[in-house]
Amino acid sequence: MASCWYCNSELPETSLYCPSCGHSQSDHSSSPLFGVVDPITGIWNSKFLNALVGQEANRAVRYHRPLSVLVIELDHAEHIHNELEQIQIEGLLRDMSERLGGAIRDTDTVGFLDSDGPPHFGIVLPETDEQGATLAADKIRRSIATHDFGTAGNWRRITVSCGAATIGVITGAAQDEAGVMNRREYTGNLLSEAYRALETGRSAGTNRTSIGALRS
Repeated sequence: MASCWYCNSELPETSLYCPSCGHSQSDHSSSPLFGVVDPITGIWNSKFLNALVGQEANRAVRYHRPLSVLVIELDHAEHIHNELEQIQIEGLLRDMSERLGGAIRDTDTVGFLDSDGPPHFGIVLPETDEQGATLAADKIRRSIATHDFGTAGNWRRITVSCGAATIGVITGAAQDEAGVMNRREYTGNLLSEAYRALETGRSAGTNRTSIGALRS
């Protein structure tokens, strides 16, 4: 265990951010990012990503613009967890985070959703319809599958599966109905639909993209 340079809280030696005070462990001049950055991967956590989905969903509904969300799961996670040491797994997740960040647009946002069971990443894709979400997910899968993960021991080559959900452009009489739906309802439905799409694709195998639309 190590100690945070700012608040002296104990934290794993591999942590990029302190979960107690939010300070970066490598950049002592940066402002704290309390509670919204995952300490292992160094990217946004589920708290931040859920809030962002809510904000973007609200904007998409109000201005009748498309919005897509991807949920990305590491394939064969149980085997990887059993065969690698914890420090190797953390290194793999950080490497995955960098790879995902490099495969998306500047306007997109990647975050770490959870590590209970298979690790899940989430990506918010503003101004992206179902076709665009499919293209983005396929690009991500290729980026991961072709990368040599040197930190992953015997798992130098890995794959991921993607589930996507889209709020399409709403026109006509449906606009009034959508307008009264609150942001929280859209947020929960969008993320849940992406998870459901991921699980549906799982039954057909790994390294796949599955699409589900919240509203067309």
